[in-house]
Amino acid sequence: MLKHWLLASRPKTLVASLLPVVAGFLLAYEQAPNVSKVTGILCLLYCLLIQIGTNFANDYFDFLKGADERRENAPRRMVSSGLISPKFMFLGTCLVFLLSFMVGIYIMESVQGSRFLLLVGIASILFGFGYTGGPFPLAYNGLGDLFVVLFFGFVAVLTTQYVVILSTNSDWQPNWILPLGVGFVINNLLVVNNYRDYEEDKKVGKRTLLVLLGRPTGLVLFSSGVLIATLLIPFLVPSAWPTIFLLPIGIFAFLKLRKSLCENDFSNILSLCAVEVFLYTLLLMLGYLT
Repeated sequence: MLKHWLLASRPKTLVASLLPVVAGFLLAYEQAPNVSKVTGILCLLYCLLIQIGTNFANDYFDFLKGADERRENAPRRMVSSGLISPKFMFLGTCLVFLLSFMVGIYIMESVQGSRFLLLVGIASILFGFGYTGGPFPLAYNGLGDLFVVLFFGFVAVLTTQYVVILSTNSDWQPNWILPLGVGFVINNLLVVNNYRDYEEDKKVGKRTLLVLLGRPTGLVLFSSGVLIATLLIPFLVPSAWPTIFLLPIGIFAFLKLRKSLCENDFSNILSLCAVEVFLYTLLLMLGYLT
């Protein structure tokens, strides 16, 4: 049973929570080296809970919409395969989001942050549900990629930077460029999934950006993500210079994506993209801490 919940959390994608928190922490560290590491760890816990809650919600709502019935190249979903009941998945989703909100409240109070953080927390949970649920699910209306870049990039990075810098009683000086690269390198995980599921999404009416604009759009999005994250960002953000070394990996992943046909192919590409996100994290640390 625990294994099924672990699979529902989609562990390959959870590295997407590590990168924005580390990026935000590094931006704060660049301003004030005496930042609180505990606050940074709490931010990571918060982001992980938000992402896991969103993944649980996706499993639940995609089942309700019948989006998982014809997934030929995708891993099994827990609700549609009958391994977790819809009732328990919904309860699990609510519990994880509740825990995330409690952690967020603790962070806000511990750094005496603006009450605007409450709106950030509420919006994160609402969009977590609304990614595949609600009257206008983002993933079903071509807005999934925008959501990932916005929340995993700008919201997660800048909010982490804000609360961590408050732990030093310094003024927040937001960096609006680095979050763009963070958002795009993470979004390539979604692009691979949508590229893989293109035919099935069309059949069930899941109007991803690729379904709306055509499958080749996925290759354009993927290559754009690679170039922005590993070429443009190192040029515009001096401390992020080591991330340029990931450009060959991104190009290799792009070439492999073009030729992917079966579940194993897409699984390998997804793993490679997850490794790239992790390496992006390490190389940012190298650039900012040396």
